[in-house]
Amino acid sequence: MRKLLPLILIAFVVTLSSCTKEYICQCVVKYSGNPPALPDSTVFEFAIKDKKKEAAKKCEANSTTLTQDNITMDEKCQLY
Repeated sequence: MRKLLPLILIAFVVTLSSCTKEYICQCVVKYSGNPPALPDSTVFEFAIKDKKKEAAKKCEANSTTLTQDNITMDEKCQLY
């Protein structure tokens, strides 16, 4: 039993650590509307450390669309 316990402990640690990873969330921001001289599209990234499904949910939760004074800002985020 003493020889088996370290093996079980190692397997347990490997199993838990393999589920959580660091993912990159990439967001693309685009502007549209009538006024001239709108900024170009921009891209930014940030890290999320979680399980893949949870990381995707957290990343996509940053997506948004705002409209003000005939200018629309559209931000789409997804795992990279």
